[in-house]
Amino acid sequence: MTENRSLEELVEQFLEQCRSGNAPEVSAFAAAHPGHASELLNLLPLVLEMEGLNAEITRRLPHQTSEVPELPDSDYRLIRRLGSGGTGVVFEALQLSLNRKVAVKLLSPLLLKDAARRVQFENEARVIAMLHHPNIVKVFGAGCSAERCYYAMEFIGGRGLDRCEFSDPREIARIGLQAARALAYAHHCGILHRDIKPANLLLDEAREVHVSDFGLAFVLRGGGEIVEKEEARSGTLRYMSPERLAHGVNTFATDQYSLGATLYELVAKSPLLPERNPGELAKRICREPVPPLRCSAPDLAAIINKCISFRPEDRYAGMDDLAADLQHFLNHEPVCAAAPSPARRFRLWIKRKPAVATLGFAAAFCAAAFVAALAAGYLRTTAALNQAERNAAVADATLSQVFARLAEQLPSQKNTQLLSTLLPYYRMIAGERNLPESRISGANAVIGECALRTGNYALAEEAFRNMVKLSPDAFPVNQLATTLKKQGKSAEATELSRQVVARFADSKQPEERFEAVRALLALSEAPESKERSRAFGILETLLADHPDNPEYRFQYAQLLAGNPRLFRKERIPGVEPNAVVLLLQLADACPEQPEYGLALVELMLRRLRYARGFQEQNRQELAEAVQLSERLLGRWPNDPQIVSAVVSLHTRYIGFLRRDGKEPQARRETDRLLSILEILFYNPEISDAVKENLIGLQLQRLELLRRSGKSGESASLREKIKRELDYYHGPMLPEFRKKLEKPDRAIGIFPPP
Repeated sequence: MTENRSLEELVEQFLEQCRSGNAPEVSAFAAAHPGHASELLNLLPLVLEMEGLNAEITRRLPHQTSEVPELPDSDYRLIRRLGSGGTGVVFEALQLSLNRKVAVKLLSPLLLKDAARRVQFENEARVIAMLHHPNIVKVFGAGCSAERCYYAMEFIGGRGLDRCEFSDPREIARIGLQAARALAYAHHCGILHRDIKPANLLLDEAREVHVSDFGLAFVLRGGGEIVEKEEARSGTLRYMSPERLAHGVNTFATDQYSLGATLYELVAKSPLLPERNPGELAKRICREPVPPLRCSAPDLAAIINKCISFRPEDRYAGMDDLAADLQHFLNHEPVCAAAPSPARRFRLWIKRKPAVATLGFAAAFCAAAFVAALAAGYLRTTAALNQAERNAAVADATLSQVFARLAEQLPSQKNTQLLSTLLPYYRMIAGERNLPESRISGANAVIGECALRTGNYALAEEAFRNMVKLSPDAFPVNQLATTLKKQGKSAEATELSRQVVARFADSKQPEERFEAVRALLALSEAPESKERSRAFGILETLLADHPDNPEYRFQYAQLLAGNPRLFRKERIPGVEPNAVVLLLQLADACPEQPEYGLALVELMLRRLRYARGFQEQNRQELAEAVQLSERLLGRWPNDPQIVSAVVSLHTRYIGFLRRDGKEPQARRETDRLLSILEILFYNPEISDAVKENLIGLQLQRLELLRRSGKSGESASLREKIKRELDYYHGPMLPEFRKKLEKPDRAIGIFPPP
């Protein structure tokens, strides 16, 4: 009868007995079910670990109650219990000879007679004693007898990451960097941890991480692999790599996967996979890649996603490379896991420049005057080279702070004015011949990008030509081509774009191939041209290898929006061939980059011109786009381009609802739009378009109230409109006043849907 029961039923039976206080021996339980004995011997320790029941079982034993045991003939006096795990119990203790606080780990009395577990415990102490790293717990001593088996280690006055919460992605990256460096050191010493998880990464009071619990560690010399037998496989199921769980293969890449799963959990605040049933969880780990992480820090998500790649060869070559990429992220540098767009590279370059403090816009104008004074001093003291260099360095740092803020904003009149004021001083720094080439190139990059934004194309051309002379890479050549095209120098721009395609279309570097895509698109704006088709083909290969790269997805969405028939029959895994869906995903995952949400709004505005052919799916996408546009407006309320686009989408959406016979919904959406516009109305930087839309909507409502005979409400609204007209001085003012005085005819302010 028992033999007919499934493995899942037997595991659940075992867990029920444990939860009721009648925990059976794993070996005895497995022996009672010979048909599944080998699976149970392998699975049950993992289940206990995953469910956190080992500690519960240990606490129920008579000799493991709140009583603190003694260590006779030792240098340690146990003080209080700190916690327990699968193999032992940890106590706070005092080392008597040195009068210092330590942590002592005792092997569980249940396992003292288990020769294999005892050897494993002793091995753990020896392994940790071999390692000397600031982020790995230190072992001070050990002792074993028939009654006790223990080792003393560094006391970490903190807690495991499983009991910590983090809201800042950069803090998680910093923690990951410390753990990666510790594991890189262990790997160089030939030690494979095999049980990396949040509980085994301890965070002390100084917010430093310490890797602990080397109980499952292997010595793995020469970067090879060790294959463990199925019945000997142990560890924490949820953090095991697919190759280890499925085939018992242990390499240094298995530790990387476990660390990636840990960082995933810290960022997402949920496990890598949601399944709680051990059998189902094991199947998912072994059979399919995990869903990619999406968060507000796309570069960090790309790093973690690379760590948890299904195939070991798709992960980082080693922990050193992972640590380097995490350091790149913390330094605001491009990461190897995700090639950024030109705009993103510019922002990253700006952010990593030396800065004393973050400046607001008010401080930025003060900085302009400060830099001007420094520059004057710089010019006066050319004979005093050291002083000049110091002045240039301070000016460079100050300007970098300002540009760092401006680079995160879409162009505006205020930003343009400030950039125009600051550019001459940065140009002066760029022209100094005594500076290193990298600094000259960087200064020219700032000049070129800012000049493009301010419309000073001649200056932008000069800056990008300087960059190309120093290093004719794809990015500056493309930027030079863009600048030339804006000046009507099409022949030279075309030739430069062709050079980029010829040199970089087949490059092994993804970022260079992406620049080739940009060049191909610059060569043809026709939706079905051969250049555009080739660009699409290159982009598909990039997405096949890097499906989560936001810039590749963005460009893919833009191409699909221009010609939806481009996509191939064989879909790219994880990449939906739908421009609206892709832009919605990008805008949700990257709220700090407004260009994604703005592109979605502009796409939906184009779609609404043909709203009569909308299907149900299109209607849902439109509703989601409208909701997202509100979030976009809330984050960027002073950007005229965003405000204008969002207001246009809302008004067209309202017109679409009315034409579809959904008057109540149209009225609700009108109220929502009115409330948004009323919040923005009195902002001095808001464009006339915002004010015109608000007043126009209110005039429409006034007309409806008058027609329905609601004189009280109409009189109140009329006074409100009169007050608002005092703050509006645009070209529509005479027309608005005329309509306010004569509200007896239809007022149609909405643009046609």
